[in-house]
Amino acid sequence: MIKVVTEFLDNATVRVVIYVYSEDGVLTAPTAVNIKVFDPDGLQKCGNISVVASASFTADLVVTGGTSGATGYITSKPDATTLELREITGTFVDGETVTDATPGTSTTTSALLGIDIITSGLVETGIYEYYYHMGADSLAMDSGRWRGEIAVVDGVDEDAITSPGSFSFKVR
Repeated sequence: MIKVVTEFLDNATVRVVIYVYSEDGVLTAPTAVNIKVFDPDGLQKCGNISVVASASFTADLVVTGGTSGATGYITSKPDATTLELREITGTFVDGETVTDATPGTSTTTSALLGIDIITSGLVETGIYEYYYHMGADSLAMDSGRWRGEIAVVDGVDEDAITSPGSFSFKVR
């Protein structure tokens, strides 16, 4: 079972807390928790892309897909082969070159993570926390009904069990 709680912290930040329970009703640790956030127009607003090689990407710069033209602001680089993005427009293409505005900074996407957020905010066993923030230079979140999708994955091979969930919230 999946339980999702959302709350607004200010006009540009939403906190999503995901509780993952076993069949016995006990909080449990799955293999992964994937989350997507969509604005009222259906555009995915944040996610991760996996890249082939480490490059010196800079937070708060825009990364652009060379083939797709997709863009997103870099929020962080949690490891050598992952870029966390926000305010994504378009869809990144597997195998394309991605660059930011820093001269000489580019790499190739090795795999798309479905532009998912792999929630790394483990609070304690079975409780995951994710913040969606528009950024200091952004306007308030678009008004209307926002929605999110969650997939809790247990296992690493093709027999992995995936439990889907969803949530929505309204911005006035």
